[in-house]
Amino acid sequence: MAIFKVLVVDDEPGIRMGILRILKNFTVDYPFMDDSYSFECIEAETGEIAIGILDSREIDIVLLDNKLPGIEGIEVLDYIKKKEYKTMVMMITSYASLDLAVKATERGAYNFVPKPFTPDELRSAMRNLVKKLFLQRMTEKMHDAGKKIRFQFLSVLSHELKSPINAIEGYLNIMRDKQAGDKIDNYKP
Repeated sequence: MAIFKVLVVDDEPGIRMGILRILKNFTVDYPFMDDSYSFECIEAETGEIAIGILDSREIDIVLLDNKLPGIEGIEVLDYIKKKEYKTMVMMITSYASLDLAVKATERGAYNFVPKPFTPDELRSAMRNLVKKLFLQRMTEKMHDAGKKIRFQFLSVLSHELKSPINAIEGYLNIMRDKQAGDKIDNYKP
């Protein structure tokens, strides 16, 4: 079983605890996945703490409240985008508005879930997020494999083309230097 590291950023301890309980024994698997995925959760009650965690370890998923003491969740989202962390962000907030949802998705959030939410709503959102994250990472792996194969092909191709070109160059040098004599009509390699 593979594990996704989830950073839960919310200033309300009850919300963090609820999310941890929901995700504790929850696994996601799809027929196209080679493994099922569970979640290891890390908590942060402020945006500053969240940034410190993001800078110090690899996080796969961030569940991010917007209204936080200090810097807001949207600023943490901007930081994640600026640093180009390979993490999926789902905004979770009590102050849901269309404007905030649009801002969040424009800045890289995958999903926006208004609080309060039921355990089933969170599980459903997490299933979709895991599916997207898995497919995104598989696409990156295939892209990298394609690059590697192209490089190997070009290396082999250049080597295979070099041998006949060297032979032709050698024959042309022989002809130019008249090493075969003036009469080269009968010259056969």
